[in-house]
Amino acid sequence: MLKRVLFPSSLLQVCMFSVLTLLTVAPGQLMATVEEGKELYQANCAKCHMINRKMTGPALMGVRERWPDSTNLYAWIRNSQAFLATGDEYANNLYLEYSKSPMQAFPNLTDANIASILMYIDAETEKIREAAAGGGAGGPVMVAAEKKDNTVLYAILVAVLLLISVVLGRTLNYLNKLSREKYDEDEPQAGPFWKNPKLKPVFGIVGLVVFCWLCYSMYDSAAALGRQEGYAPEQPIKFSHEIHAGINQIECRYCHTGVEKGKSAVIPSINVCMNCHYNIQQMSPGNEDYPPAEYTAEIQKIYKFAGFNTDDQAYTEDPEAIKWVKVHNLPDHVYFNHSQHVKVAGLECQTCHGKVEEMKVVEQVENLSMGWCVNCHRQTEVNFTNGFYTDYRELKDKMDSGEIDLVHASDIGATECQRCHY
Repeated sequence: MLKRVLFPSSLLQVCMFSVLTLLTVAPGQLMATVEEGKELYQANCAKCHMINRKMTGPALMGVRERWPDSTNLYAWIRNSQAFLATGDEYANNLYLEYSKSPMQAFPNLTDANIASILMYIDAETEKIREAAAGGGAGGPVMVAAEKKDNTVLYAILVAVLLLISVVLGRTLNYLNKLSREKYDEDEPQAGPFWKNPKLKPVFGIVGLVVFCWLCYSMYDSAAALGRQEGYAPEQPIKFSHEIHAGINQIECRYCHTGVEKGKSAVIPSINVCMNCHYNIQQMSPGNEDYPPAEYTAEIQKIYKFAGFNTDDQAYTEDPEAIKWVKVHNLPDHVYFNHSQHVKVAGLECQTCHGKVEEMKVVEQVENLSMGWCVNCHRQTEVNFTNGFYTDYRELKDKMDSGEIDLVHASDIGATECQRCHY
């Protein structure tokens, strides 16, 4: 006797809905590589690079032309320090051009991720070039055509699949009804859909996905706690590093005298400011970005904090101190010494603080996380020309003899916990 089998219409509909979801989401992810590249670019590249001009790193416009071998380009993006060891001439020249500032390694980026980033760079480059061509010709500024919008196509596909799902569900219900009539069985009583045992696997999968998402969200929030990348607080005086370190080319160490001597870089005293501003009492005209009236008023604040009254040429006995707001903050359990990095390792200020000489308002460029610091220690080569590293002369001799290629800070204990936490 043949056993009768009822068609599981509800389970089929669930499967159809899952397939429908995948077909709705997956094409968008596969097609929208430029959009994915934009997200990856902003998360990993934007803090050091711009498309059409130099920042901490080179401008990315035309990067494919500068790196005709895509294999080398992918290797450079994923781990620049490892690629430098291959002896590639262009890579090493680029490294020297930017004062040997190491680029962060991105071992988690897949080839597809890097391809998406490059596609986004190409799209932005095309927009910039077309805009420049349109503006240069005196006509309207043209914007590069956006990627073709397939929203209507996807909507039609979703509607068709929904229709198929409904038709199949009703057909199976009808076949089950005919089967029950043939075998003289009672009509099953419909209960709440959440009590359907066939939906238990679906609820289990959904619950697992939600649980994983909550765990990831909690970890991500905990990891970001205390980080303030992009932090640019308002200061009591509108001090522009662009004017001082950029336009007037004042050396960083002139004001921050502690960078080569101790743990703190030192915020300059009002006396350091007055070395120059005793004579410079107003803003020079000619710079549209710095209105003379507004910034002359800011310069006058310096005299107020110095206790000097320009009207009656009198001094105040107890002037008010400038309450600068600290921008770069580390947790209390982290030890950081400026002299170790600037004097001993020979790092430039821009390595950690970005292009400060181009900032009207100082902001935190890097996230200053432990991972960022450890990664830098793994990539930074030891400067054996400094007498501090005499104790590691054996490693220097091995490198000179060709026994080892390079010596990084991590090779001499820079990634050990007690170096920063003790």
